[in-house]
Amino acid sequence: MNFSVEEKTLLGLGLFNILLLLIFAIHFIIIYNLSKKRVKAYVNNGFSISDTSIDDEYGIELTDNTKKNEIPVNNNNNNNNNNNNNNINVINNVNENYNSSKSLRKLFRYLEFKNRRNYMGLMSECIAALTVFELLILVLVMFDKLHIAAGIILMIFGLCFFWSIWVVPIDDDKFLKSTFKIENGFKRFIARQSFKFRIGNLKKNIRYWFILIPALMVILLLTILLEGTCEDQLSFIDSRIMRKYMDPTCPTSGEPCFIYLTLNQQPSTSIIVNFHTSSKNGDPEPNPICLYDIMPMGNQTSGYRNIAYGNYYKMPLEVIRYVNWVHIEGLQPKTTYYFACGTWKNGFSIERKFKTLSDNANDGYSFVVGGDVDITTDAAKILKISALKNPDFAMIGGDLAYDHAQYTCYRIVDKWLNNWQFKMISATGYTIPLIASIGNHEVIGDFDAPSHRIPFFKRYFPQMIKREDPGDGINVDDRTTYNTINIGGPNGTVIFNLDSGHHSSLSEQTIWMDQQLSSSSGGNFNSTQLRFSIYHVPMYPTIRDYSNSRSTAVRDNWLSTFDKFKFNIAFENHDHAYKRTLPLFNNTVINGTTGNGVQSSTLYIGDGSAGTGIRPLPYTGLKWYQAFSKSTHYITLINVIPTNRTITFNSFDTNNSTFDSGYINY
Repeated sequence: MNFSVEEKTLLGLGLFNILLLLIFAIHFIIIYNLSKKRVKAYVNNGFSISDTSIDDEYGIELTDNTKKNEIPVNNNNNNNNNNNNNNINVINNVNENYNSSKSLRKLFRYLEFKNRRNYMGLMSECIAALTVFELLILVLVMFDKLHIAAGIILMIFGLCFFWSIWVVPIDDDKFLKSTFKIENGFKRFIARQSFKFRIGNLKKNIRYWFILIPALMVILLLTILLEGTCEDQLSFIDSRIMRKYMDPTCPTSGEPCFIYLTLNQQPSTSIIVNFHTSSKNGDPEPNPICLYDIMPMGNQTSGYRNIAYGNYYKMPLEVIRYVNWVHIEGLQPKTTYYFACGTWKNGFSIERKFKTLSDNANDGYSFVVGGDVDITTDAAKILKISALKNPDFAMIGGDLAYDHAQYTCYRIVDKWLNNWQFKMISATGYTIPLIASIGNHEVIGDFDAPSHRIPFFKRYFPQMIKREDPGDGINVDDRTTYNTINIGGPNGTVIFNLDSGHHSSLSEQTIWMDQQLSSSSGGNFNSTQLRFSIYHVPMYPTIRDYSNSRSTAVRDNWLSTFDKFKFNIAFENHDHAYKRTLPLFNNTVINGTTGNGVQSSTLYIGDGSAGTGIRPLPYTGLKWYQAFSKSTHYITLINVIPTNRTITFNSFDTNNSTFDSGYINY
């Protein structure tokens, strides 16, 4: 399992905190063992030691003169050892001066540390460890790994514990002297801490506790303000308390929001309608349905002649959110349907329309394809341009919303869905269906993520036929992250929507593709004329090095399958740029065609920059496998024209200008 940026941050803070604690513990053990003899000497000699022991911090030298009610004080300021005897003043009346001598009180306070310097050194190490500990707890609360109440308690306890030990002093010398006689160090520690909390001492040290109050308030304020943070690569976006006062992205009245369509294996006879609903505490759970007909009904829901029942999943968010999906089956190919979805209790969406795809291999179709979208203004432009091309459907190859798989960033996903539902309406008024691939930003840790580390993708984007959808049994997390889409029947097109190692293994999908395409195993698509694939991590990257481990793994697992079954185009993403390769076969540039002029190789198009930040090309010229590359936002329009057995491609930037185009025969 890979770690996310947030988890790496937490791990780094945790390890650093452990290191600081180890340094403190080792230093403390050394000082403790060095000082034990000194404490013992004070106790055994009636709190006086030989004239060879000097407190190097205060210049106080205790000798046998303490028994004679005299304390010699070393006032040697010029470090001249020859003049030591000349600089000694004798203070009489020890019993009177003992209690009023600040130096003596500090001497006894720091006696177990040998001197004040050691005490301050250990305290500094403790401050460092405490600071990192408090930061670690705060970050745990920020990333929703720890409940806010537990975080506040731990942080306040840690600070108060430190404060009572290291900051609040004991100025009662008699008590200090008496505790030296307690040989057990732990018992001595407990005795001294309990002494600080006696009523008289609390009053005496009240100023120290008042100084602590602002620090406690800062901890409380920061924890409340930063709890449940949504961030982008550790860049703050918002927090739970901020979101609480924002307008809800989905109305709590139960009305449908975020209406979008996803395709399954049989888009000529079925489609999946998805919509979200919210509610207030105590409201009943939804019973999602879709009403549909081949004739428009406007707002007259009673006029629809067909009804399909769906299912829902309650998301574990800070707001009440139901993800609803309805499989509409038994449709006619190449037919326009009007629909409205929702619940009888809370109302329905406005009427929309979609068109099923053809089951005839001789019918043409078009689609737009891109990836790495985000919720930027450039992403909105690309979606708008895509809709103007009147595609039959759209394919997005991963990294849809850049929520970084954080539940706290659900509003980012909402904004992406909102953009999609309103901007991906064709010029002729059709809601454009979606084929979505999983990318590294859909999972926690980028790659090899188990289902519980995929908060949105599986639940929001069902892409299988009803009988194969485990979500209809509420087991939404059992949905696969790869599937096929068939257009034009058994002799038409198959699209392999793949997972480049983010959840499902590459080798597992290699075996599956072989089973789907091989005639020997009776594959479902062994007679298809056209074969496309879409996935996130590119085999032939534009920005990253060709030999990077992830691209190499994809090539090692899938390239031979693409070659064996003659895939026409593979749509790649992830690098935030655009490229089109030369025709490739067996990892080699192939310029030849078959005898009838049909290309006998695969083109690799894309690299994903349909709205997110583009990356500059790291080189001049082209890589050995490239025919074209550019650092730009883009969407690519694919037209399949069976009448002359041609596939055309046109790539558009945010100005709706074509910057790359061409065709291949099949």
